[in-house]
Amino acid sequence: MKVKFLLWMLMLLLAGRVVRAQNSDLGFLVGVYWSHGEVVTSPNTYIHGSAGASLEVNYAWQVLQRAVDLYVEMPVVISVENTGTVTSTTVASSTGPDLFFTPGVRLKISPQSRVSFFGALGGGVASFSQDQVVLGRLGVGVSSGRTNSAALDFGGGIDFRLTRLLSLRFDARDFVTKAGLGGAAGRNHGIYQFGIAFHF
Repeated sequence: MKVKFLLWMLMLLLAGRVVRAQNSDLGFLVGVYWSHGEVVTSPNTYIHGSAGASLEVNYAWQVLQRAVDLYVEMPVVISVENTGTVTSTTVASSTGPDLFFTPGVRLKISPQSRVSFFGALGGGVASFSQDQVVLGRLGVGVSSGRTNSAALDFGGGIDFRLTRLLSLRFDARDFVTKAGLGGAAGRNHGIYQFGIAFHF
């Protein structure tokens, strides 16, 4: 009961902060998740690829306003990917929602009143869920699980102001985690998104 009460109080405080905030923004973006595919033909044929959709909610508040504006941001990205792997002996397909939470900083440059460019850098955690079906010589195997990893986030984008309170935003980020997670052959998880941002 105490935990629920504390959570409600925290949510109310955060909501009050958003309402009272000056020079803050709240972005809602959707896009595509992509990790590079691999094709290996020797000694055995191996084909691997992964793609999916993503949703980002990002709250940021301005802590410095100079020639370059500095924001502290709290991005939360959820992606659902489909991964396929084909070898000479098996066919595997997996899906699962992935979660990235990488608080960090955003630097914004505004060469024009309506257009601004930004770069972002953050660090946090990534969580990968994987429901997998493998079809092989010995039959069909089904498994599920979740793996967590430290994550580094870097990227940038463009913000185009429609009004004083609303803008269009394009955001491209790369999340770097342990190798081989979330359908990626390596460490990189590229996410490209487009959406709107509300400015307070």
